[in-house]
Amino acid sequence: MEISSVLQGGYNHPLSREWQSRRRLDKSMFMYPIFITDDPKAHVEIPSLPGQARWGVDRLEEFIGPLVKKGLRSIILFGVPLNCAKDDRGTPADDPEGPVILAIKKLRALYPALYIATDVCLCEYTDHGHCGLLNADG
Repeated sequence: MEISSVLQGGYNHPLSREWQSRRRLDKSMFMYPIFITDDPKAHVEIPSLPGQARWGVDRLEEFIGPLVKKGLRSIILFGVPLNCAKDDRGTPADDPEGPVILAIKKLRALYPALYIATDVCLCEYTDHGHCGLLNADG
């Protein structure tokens, strides 16, 4: 089998193939950041990011629906839980009932063609606040 016949991981979605097929930069190549919190009804403005808010899962459709109708094709989700039991391993990050995972499920059901990425930083989920896992020597 020739290596050119293998579909690489970055090409598994039509949108990522389009992004990587040309050398240009336009609005279709940007991901809209969405901050998800664990209060399902939340809509809290973020003072340090004008025009941005923390959204609860139950409010996502009202926010994202109009944007998808206007042509939004990709988003990146950032988890901002306020009430999770943080630990040194960042365990809440992959909780099936956590805000990011619930948001992915809801958005995938509502907008199957929407390209969804997630932030994998653990700082919001660890008790030490670092982005990754620490071992005995740091």
